[in-house]
Amino acid sequence: MLVRCAAIDLKSPVIAFLSNVAVFILKLFASLLTGSKAVFVEALRSFGDLLNSALAYTGNRIALKSEERFDPFGKTMYLYVFSFAIGLLALGSLVALGIAQTISALRSGSIISNTGLGIKLVSVALTLDILAMVVAYRDDRRFSRERGYGNPLIRYILFENIYDILGGFVALATLPLSHIYSAVDVVASAALNTILVVYMTKIVSESISVLVYRAAPADDIARAVKIALSNPAVRDVNSVKTFALEPNKYAVFMDVELDSKLSMDEVDQVIEEIKSEVVRHVKSFTYIHIEPRKPDRDANTHRKLLRLLARRRAL
Repeated sequence: MLVRCAAIDLKSPVIAFLSNVAVFILKLFASLLTGSKAVFVEALRSFGDLLNSALAYTGNRIALKSEERFDPFGKTMYLYVFSFAIGLLALGSLVALGIAQTISALRSGSIISNTGLGIKLVSVALTLDILAMVVAYRDDRRFSRERGYGNPLIRYILFENIYDILGGFVALATLPLSHIYSAVDVVASAALNTILVVYMTKIVSESISVLVYRAAPADDIARAVKIALSNPAVRDVNSVKTFALEPNKYAVFMDVELDSKLSMDEVDQVIEEIKSEVVRHVKSFTYIHIEPRKPDRDANTHRKLLRLLARRRAL
């Protein structure tokens, strides 16, 4: 049994890509005209955002198109493949560039000029970031409502724009303040890098947890075992294997021993009854496969399973 979802048309990856092109050009010119290190770090990051928004668009196009006949699990895993790639790119290249620029600023102080023109350019870029953030927020709410979990690529675009808005305000503040306190440009650059490192680390860790096929929570597995045992035709549950398809959505493979006197039609009916009950009571299980077995001499395998799950919950 597989719960299918319709494709969702998301506008934020396209809007993010187009706005990042314009924002990168505006911030690059602002940094060149003013000499601000913080604005230059923001320009570097906007170039990275440009590349990452292209990856986000590609990942969403692959992952969210309608499921194909021979692709029963869908392609949502691509969301986490591309999210992992974006996180590594941001951590590996953009943060390194930002840190290098901050070190450069520490060695030679910034001489800020053309402050008025720089403020105007950064303000236009800030307006574009706010527009892209609003679109991403609407897409994130819509996706979460329809799918029941967050899209990591849309979440990245949303945070990227929130971060860019914060960075834009910091850059606006550093342009006039650098004349008063020269170190403010350096401090702002370092603060922006720190924020990005923290969030990109979170994105990478969440993507890994899905990509390594993390098992379902012990409580949900134990509930599924008990539901199967509640059917009078089930003699025992031999094994249960689960892995993550999406955040909080799992595939389940269960071996159950059925009454040997059942006909093939009755076996099919029992399996469908168990699937229906598991889906109804365990919302996180979206794909369920039950393999029927003949009873063996040991009718207490399920007790061992439940004890193992109890120990896992206690850890």
